[in-house]
Amino acid sequence: MGWSLPAGQKLLLLVAVTLILQHSTTVYGSGSSESINMARPGCPDKCGNVSIPYPFGTGKGCFQEPFNVTCHESRAYLASTGVRVLDINLTFGEVRVQNPNIASQCNYTNGTNSTSMVGLSLDPFHKVSNTKNKLISIGCSMLGMIVGLTKGKNQLELPIVNSCFSFCTDASSVDDTTECAGMGCCQSPFPGNISSFNTTSTPIPPIYNATIQSFSPCSYSFIAEVDSFKFDRSYVSSTNFRSKYTEGFPLVLDWVVGNASCSEATKMGSQYACQAMNSQCINVSNGPGYRCNCSQGYVGNPYLQGGCRG
Repeated sequence: MGWSLPAGQKLLLLVAVTLILQHSTTVYGSGSSESINMARPGCPDKCGNVSIPYPFGTGKGCFQEPFNVTCHESRAYLASTGVRVLDINLTFGEVRVQNPNIASQCNYTNGTNSTSMVGLSLDPFHKVSNTKNKLISIGCSMLGMIVGLTKGKNQLELPIVNSCFSFCTDASSVDDTTECAGMGCCQSPFPGNISSFNTTSTPIPPIYNATIQSFSPCSYSFIAEVDSFKFDRSYVSSTNFRSKYTEGFPLVLDWVVGNASCSEATKMGSQYACQAMNSQCINVSNGPGYRCNCSQGYVGNPYLQGGCRG
């Protein structure tokens, strides 16, 4: 048996379907011509699953110094430091990287020992985020330390030290929690305006004794993104923690597109990095410098001409 709608209802149904299709193409984009290209025109916009927005770029002519990204086997790396890139955020001026540097000190009961103090040196346009990272130190009666360099008056480099103390007397006193609360694992905020640092872990005599050494011969210190590390009490007695975490832990870097202030940068003409018409300059809080954002009501890439769209 056939079924049909009156002519008036057919017209209403056709209008409704047309509106739905128009809404769908508006929300999700009807083609590449409507999409916003975040990379420099003609340049790759991805390495593996990592988006590479300008001023970062991979390939000749695709980046602004020192934001060269190398792509190897679908993994992205900051060319200036060699660390692996996990994510680049234009809006917040952040780049998440993988920090493989884990400092250690082991004192074995047979009399042998080993020490590794490691760190990271960044170019002048990157700083270690002082709000998104923490110093983590694992061990018993150990002092974990960050020794970093910051720029003082007249651009003199000054040492900055931050530390935390991890204490426990025997295996039963180690915290049975994923947090670093001080018994077997401690944590400390990261200081600001740091472009290079070393981490180290040191036993504190006479608190560190033969009893502690017998069940906790090694200690470890590293910088990691907040909440990226979960403590396990077995780490206190581990002698292979570094080999277990060979790639280390995520680390958040703040970056600036220039070391001038906004009041200075806006007078630089063609050297001013905020190239889009509907963009604005942002002074950063973690050290000197500025970055760019699209103005309110606009989205896209403020570092490209025509990059911010309503």
